[in-house]
Amino acid sequence: MITVEGVLSLVPFIIVILGIISFINIFAVHNKIQYALYQIGSELSCYTYFYQALGVRAADLKLKEDTDANTEKLDGAMEDLEEFLSEVNSFEDNVSDVMDNPASGAVELEDIIEQGKDVLQQGTQLAQTGRELISDPKALLRGFIYLGAEKLENSAKSFVLEIISNGMMSVYLDGSFSGHMPMTADEYLKYYGVKDGMSGLDFGNSELFSDEKYRMIDIVVEYDIEVYILKLFFKDPTIHVVQRCSMPAWLDGDGVTYSK
Repeated sequence: MITVEGVLSLVPFIIVILGIISFINIFAVHNKIQYALYQIGSELSCYTYFYQALGVRAADLKLKEDTDANTEKLDGAMEDLEEFLSEVNSFEDNVSDVMDNPASGAVELEDIIEQGKDVLQQGTQLAQTGRELISDPKALLRGFIYLGAEKLENSAKSFVLEIISNGMMSVYLDGSFSGHMPMTADEYLKYYGVKDGMSGLDFGNSELFSDEKYRMIDIVVEYDIEVYILKLFFKDPTIHVVQRCSMPAWLDGDGVTYSK
């Protein structure tokens, strides 16, 4: 009996200990990556002084003004189209519910009729907006060009930030100089269960100066990390982690002060 009781109590105890160790490893990696994100953001914030001093930000703001002015009607048409499609989907769902439940009541049928009128009215408004856009093909083409230029610029900024963040992350995670368990950034991440190591860090959702005033640096990193204790219960023992660091750039001369 003593042996049986010992086995029954020892196994859960070992599982709990292994679970604690696994989550401690996750928190250790999370904290180190978060520290690296803040360091990357702080360093980039200093370098962005040149973005202001060289006049690039002023040029970007002027381009944004021109883009907003030339894409106002196009943006409005896209919003009207999204609202119209959403209303049509809702109308179709309600009609399907009534068809499936004919005894649902006359009140619901009246509501559907009113909703149908609203859909027709929105469709008429959308058609009117479309006619206005088509009536000025030059303005329409200009709007598409400015909209494409804005998307291309934001994509280029995000791509550059992704490359820079990935390179700087490997520097801040590097522990090859340490006297205790010297490891490179890639070795460190793999040792603690980050899938594919440095290659598994995804900075694709990071954004550089994509806010209204072109002031914010938003670094986002995503990765999958193995929870060793979960290998006992699940085929896929990984969890998806998302970490972020957002901070204002140091744009000396823009007249803005930031509170902590």
